[in-house]
Amino acid sequence: MPRLLEEKEKGKIRFLGITESAPPDPTHISLSTALDSDSFDVIMFAFSLMNHNAREILFPKTLNQNVGTMIMFVVRSLFSVPGRLQSDIQELVDNEQLPSWFARSDDPLGFLVHEGGASSVMDACYRYARHEKGVDSVLFGTGNPDHLETNLASILAPPLPQEDPDKIQEYFGHLESVGLDFPGRK
Repeated sequence: MPRLLEEKEKGKIRFLGITESAPPDPTHISLSTALDSDSFDVIMFAFSLMNHNAREILFPKTLNQNVGTMIMFVVRSLFSVPGRLQSDIQELVDNEQLPSWFARSDDPLGFLVHEGGASSVMDACYRYARHEKGVDSVLFGTGNPDHLETNLASILAPPLPQEDPDKIQEYFGHLESVGLDFPGRK
């Protein structure tokens, strides 16, 4: 870091950023430590509808230090691979981390899709992350132009009605590492 900071002072580096590898570091230990150095301008980390411990661990520091945030893992395979959400929900119910009614539902996050709320679970995922205090940008990837337009529409949409984030926090606020896996792996 001292060497990088020297180069930044010389003007050779404009901004310093750091990212985490979310699957092996779900509690943001590396980024929390990095933020303690007060050397970074931007950080990239995992935050999603079912994994929001960054709210307590990282956002207070990034907001206090005026560090920009790039959010990843907002959707990933948990929400985009057919059957994956139901499978993970069943595992969470089996481990007594969620009430049993979640496993009995064909659409366990359907409560987020309603008039005035999200148009789909994916829409809810993007809007939830985008409007979290401290989020500067939400990353997403797609090779499909229709998905690109849909994702952009979600990111540009207004926040979810307050009762939806309240329910998300109530149901999922205690979860850790859900949906944090590398692409193509579980």
